[in-house]
Amino acid sequence: MVRLSLFSAAGIAAFSLAASAQTTLFTTTGAAAGDQLGKSVAGVGDVDGDGWGDYALGSPYADANGVDAGSVKVISGKTGQALYTFKGVAAGDRLGESVAGAGDLNHDGHADIIVGAPLNDQVGTSCGMARVYSGANGQPMFTFYGDQAGDWFGLSVDSAGDFNNDGWTDVIVGAPYGKSTLAGSIGEARVFSGQNGSVLHTFNSVSGVTALGTTVSGAGDVNQDGWDDVIIGAPQYSQGATHDTGRAYVFSGKTSLQLWAWTGATDGENFAACVDGGRDVNNDGWPDLVVGDPFADYNGGNSGSVYVFSGKTGAQIYRFNGNNSDEMGRSCALAGDVDGDGYADIIGGARLADSATAADAGLARIWSGRTGQTLFALSGSIVGEFFGAAVTCGGDINHDGLDDVIVGWPSADYAGTDAGRARTWSGTPFPVTTYCTATTNGLGCAATITTTGTPSATNTAAFTIRAAQVVNNKAGLLFYGRHGEALPYLGGYLCVDPPLSRTFIQNSAGSSSGSSCTGLLTLNMNGWIQSNNDPTLGSGDTVFAQFWYRDIAGQGTAYTNAVSFTVMP
Repeated sequence: MVRLSLFSAAGIAAFSLAASAQTTLFTTTGAAAGDQLGKSVAGVGDVDGDGWGDYALGSPYADANGVDAGSVKVISGKTGQALYTFKGVAAGDRLGESVAGAGDLNHDGHADIIVGAPLNDQVGTSCGMARVYSGANGQPMFTFYGDQAGDWFGLSVDSAGDFNNDGWTDVIVGAPYGKSTLAGSIGEARVFSGQNGSVLHTFNSVSGVTALGTTVSGAGDVNQDGWDDVIIGAPQYSQGATHDTGRAYVFSGKTSLQLWAWTGATDGENFAACVDGGRDVNNDGWPDLVVGDPFADYNGGNSGSVYVFSGKTGAQIYRFNGNNSDEMGRSCALAGDVDGDGYADIIGGARLADSATAADAGLARIWSGRTGQTLFALSGSIVGEFFGAAVTCGGDINHDGLDDVIVGWPSADYAGTDAGRARTWSGTPFPVTTYCTATTNGLGCAATITTTGTPSATNTAAFTIRAAQVVNNKAGLLFYGRHGEALPYLGGYLCVDPPLSRTFIQNSAGSSSGSSCTGLLTLNMNGWIQSNNDPTLGSGDTVFAQFWYRDIAGQGTAYTNAVSFTVMP
C-alpha cells in the first residue's frame, strides 16, 4: 500500500501544526565567571534509578581541581538538583568539553556517563582522556587515553550502542588530531567495549587532515543487520580545490566498513560539525541521521544548515536553513519525540542568530520529524549570549511521556562573565486534530468528527469522539492505529494505516422512521483505554482514529474524516 502524506494528498482537509508552546523545566547556571557551563549537554538516562530521566552539563573551564580542569554536573530529572559532580584530574584538562550517556555498561540497572577531557596530559601534552563513570555510585569505571601528544582524544564522546553485538553497550571517543596509520592523515575515532574496556575498532582518517572524530555518535542499527553502527564527523575534510568542506561517515558495527558518507558542497562549510543518529525521523522503521553544516550559505553567508538523512536509503529527508550569519548547525541532535506524534523530531542550534532585541543572542529551533515544520523556537535575549551553542535530546525529564530538550549557552553572564547556563524544556503534546476527508454517504451527508475533553490514561473525565450526520439506525465502530493514512476510497479516504484496532460495534440511532442523516456515533476514548480494552495503548501513544458505518441499502459502507491525538498520563 502506498502511504500518502496527510499534508499533500489531493482532497484532504487542510491540517497544519501551529508552532507549539513549551515549558521550562530546570535551569542550571555556572558557579563562577569563566566556567562556561553548557558547553556540552546530554540526556544520560536514569542514573539514580528513580524512574526519571537525568541529564549532564559540562563546564570545561571550571577551576574545580585546578585552573580549567573542568567539571561535569549530573542533574536529577526529578528534582533539578545535582546528583554528581565529576572534576578534571589536573589543571588544563578541560573535562566537560564533551559528555554523553553511555548506557548501562555494567548491567546494574543504572545509566552510566562518559565524559571527555581532550587536553589531559597523562600520556603527552593535550593527548586527551575519556572517562566512564558509574551511575550507581559516581565512581570511574573505565579511563581511556589518546596515543600521543596533541591527539585531543575525548573532544567528542558518545554511546556506540552494542557495536560488537555481545549484549553490552559500548562507547566511542573521537581524537580529531590523532595520527592515522596513513602518513600525513590526521583524525581518528575509537570504539571501546562496555564489557571490559578493550579496543573494538579504531577508525582512521584515510586522506589528509580531515579532523575525523571531531564529532561522534551512535547511529543505531542503520542497516538492520543486528549490529549497532556509528556516525563520525570530519569537518576539515577537503577534496580537489575545495578545503574544509567536511564529511560525515556512517560505519558498520559488524564489518567496520562504510555504509554511508555525505560531503559538504562548497569550500569551508565544515559539514559534520555536529552529528547524531539512532532515532527514526520518517517513521519507516529505520534509524536516521542528522548532520550540521554551520558555514553553508543556502540562505545568506554562513547561514548554516541542519540535514536529516535516511538511514535506510541515505537520501536527504530534510535540510533546515538558518538566516544570514546564524551558523545554524553548529550544534544539532535528534530531539526524540517532542510532540508525541510517533516521529522523532530534530533540534538545531544557531549561536549567532539575532533575537528581536539583541545581536548574536542565539537560537535553538525544534522541527517536526513528521512535517518538517517548526514546533517551537527558543532564543537568547542578551547581546553575544550564544544561546544554542549546545543542544540535545534530554529524554523524558519530566515524566510526561514525551521527550524534552536541553540547550546550553556557555557565554551566558548571569553568574559572572561566561559562567554559562543550561536549561531543559518540555514541548507540548501533538494536539487533538481532525484531518482527512469523509465519504459522502448515500443521503449526501459527510459525517464529521468532533471531540471534547483531553485524552488521558488516568484522568477519569471523558475524552469523547463523536461523528454526526451518520445514516440513522446503522451499525458503526471506531477503528484506530498508530500512523495516519490518506488513501482515496469510496468518495472519501481511508485515514488510518494498518495494523488496526477497533472498538465495539454500536448503533447510530437517530430518527426512528425512514433514512436520514440523524445518526450519531460516539465513544469515550478515555474509558476505552482505562478499561484496558487495548493493553498496548497508554500514556505517550499517538493515535489516529476514524469511524466506519453502514450506508443506506445498496450503498455499502461509509467513513468519517479522522482525528489524531496523543494520550497523556
